[in-house]
Amino acid sequence: MKEQTSQDGRIFVETMVLLLRSAPTLDEIKSVLGDFKINKVRKQGIDTWEHCGPALFLEYREEYFGQYVIDIVDRPWPDELDYDKPETKLHKAWREGCFGISTCPGALERAAEQSWVWPEGREQIKQAKAFLRVRTTFMLDRDEEFEEDDWIPEDYDAPEELMEIHTVVSALFKLPQVICYFNPQGEVLRDAKSFEEADDLYYDNELPALELWCNVRLFRVNEEWTMMDTVGNSQIGVPDLEAVFFADAYSPAEVDELLRLTTMCFLENPDFDGESMQDEKGTTWKMTHHADSICDPPRQVVRLIPDDSRKVPEEVST
Repeated sequence: MKEQTSQDGRIFVETMVLLLRSAPTLDEIKSVLGDFKINKVRKQGIDTWEHCGPALFLEYREEYFGQYVIDIVDRPWPDELDYDKPETKLHKAWREGCFGISTCPGALERAAEQSWVWPEGREQIKQAKAFLRVRTTFMLDRDEEFEEDDWIPEDYDAPEELMEIHTVVSALFKLPQVICYFNPQGEVLRDAKSFEEADDLYYDNELPALELWCNVRLFRVNEEWTMMDTVGNSQIGVPDLEAVFFADAYSPAEVDELLRLTTMCFLENPDFDGESMQDEKGTTWKMTHHADSICDPPRQVVRLIPDDSRKVPEEVST
């Protein structure tokens, strides 16, 4: 699998998904949206289901022609995305970002395998027969000319936009058909309870809800060494991270915290050099930039290795 790169023709900016036991009607969706202003209803969607199924268009940042688009897809999530079939409509829609700009094939399978906060999700998603996409766009229904690169507002702030979409997701959780939230770019699964708990925690502390957008995963390199990584940081404009460490010397919880703190350093400080990071115990982790990740999905990463005199396995040292 090659790294996903976006192409011309993309319409949607951010994407979140709700996996469903069955597809609701547009009227059922309307009934849970409360005070959201519905600008338009398209019973036939846009083009094909791959691009947009039957949909509701909600007002969002009207001054920039922004809209939330909630569309219904009455079929299971297409996890392979026709990766090796470039002639299909599904493949083309994927390449245009209709399933998330940086979503890669196999995202749902990997999300289930690495669903540590909500382990029940590994079994529950097997019930999914349909899904809702919640996407933002600033390209539809514009009444003025715009440049090709003018597809998001100048003041666009990804973490703020993602937090705003949570309000739509929370409303949609009221639908009885909903199984869970799925972030296909960050390969995250959450049921309603764990989603709302995290959303409330981060909102109350005025912090970006990283754990709802970007998963932290755990892999064994060999019997002694472990690798943990983030996936989905591209949604907030920072690199994904890998941490390789001697398993008996560092706990997964400690490394999880280090990865989140490092992500915040990249996010909050444009001048962060990305050369080293200290954990809470004072250990320095050296950072190197790599064009290829150790594990799928393929992407550029920054790799952290503790400077503790241990010899790193050759397969993850370069």
